[in-house]
Amino acid sequence: MIKIEKKEQCCGCSACEQICPKQCITMCADEEGFLYPVVEKNKCVNCGMCEKVCPVLNVSKKRSGEPLCYAAYNNNEEERLNSSSGGIFCLLARRIIEEGGIVFGAAMSDDCKKVHHIAVSELEDIEKLQGSKYVQSEIGSTYKQARKALEDGVKVLFSGTPCEIEGLKAYLQKDYEKLVCVDVVCHGSPSPKLWGNYVRFRERHAGATAYRTFFRHKKHGWKKYEVLFKFTNNTSYEQILYKDLFMQMFLQNLCLRPSCYACSFKKENRESDMTLADFWGCGNICPDLDDDKGLSMILIHSETGKMFFDSIKANVFFREVPIRSALKGNAAVTESCKKPQNREQFMGAIGTMEFNMLGKRYLKPASFKERLRRAIPEKVKMKIRKYL
Repeated sequence: MIKIEKKEQCCGCSACEQICPKQCITMCADEEGFLYPVVEKNKCVNCGMCEKVCPVLNVSKKRSGEPLCYAAYNNNEEERLNSSSGGIFCLLARRIIEEGGIVFGAAMSDDCKKVHHIAVSELEDIEKLQGSKYVQSEIGSTYKQARKALEDGVKVLFSGTPCEIEGLKAYLQKDYEKLVCVDVVCHGSPSPKLWGNYVRFRERHAGATAYRTFFRHKKHGWKKYEVLFKFTNNTSYEQILYKDLFMQMFLQNLCLRPSCYACSFKKENRESDMTLADFWGCGNICPDLDDDKGLSMILIHSETGKMFFDSIKANVFFREVPIRSALKGNAAVTESCKKPQNREQFMGAIGTMEFNMLGKRYLKPASFKERLRRAIPEKVKMKIRKYL
């Protein structure tokens, strides 16, 4: 029987819920809004399957060798600008669907207050899965759906955070030739409760309901991205990441899932076939590719990942780069976020204070050095880097 003694021991992947033969496990939100398994003990037969598939209790062994590392972007500029980084995911998804397959990934709910995993099999639906979503996704029954598709001989692309991918692999309990797993480099999973409160806060200010949100809109460029809300009264909210309340709470690590502060899945060699990330620090490694429109870092972990990347190369500008150099600007690949001392106080207050007051009380002001860095236009920084 799965038993969560410490919340740091659960990543919320839902593998235990979906594997249970008696369906006696339910994922329930705690006071912080994160999902944890709750067992109906009178139905449990102690088969041990839930413990067997838990990726935290059974951390996978490291793959040998060093991943291939690429800097890359989509040659289609419109698709690139509509993506969070280099626009690679939409190419991968399109490839799978054109081959008659199914793509699983994180999508925003219609009311913009939750993120959940869905399956898409039509090209026009790929946009639902595009873009970063800084809220923990509800996996739901998508592991079961993916297994059903694989058993039927359908090709599957499953995308998610590293813990979600390892949860899927543990749930499946065997390898499938037609499965491709793509994970993303994850800063950490913010509270769904906090995000829901933020959407309602923005709706009150707009006097209308939100129907579309963007966490990483590139109006001001890839590096100084902005949060964008669109409302039903034809108004919008736009704010760069440094000034948006939710983004600052996220980037200051105040609202992350407890397991994210000691993540078991931060590692160079991963269970996925391919890892996608923003190529932060690219200006020091490949400054000629740093045009502030978005650049992806791609890590290839398996032969399946290599073959899959090869299948989209015709539509990608890419360059192999030394992985040691690439990881210097992307510490989130292998390092967990530090837990702020006031994290518990902050999370305990999210349901008791107006959102702007929550920010005033708990957000730290930027240092002088950081304010100076932000004040320098990105184009000037790019010119300096290229000159040096």
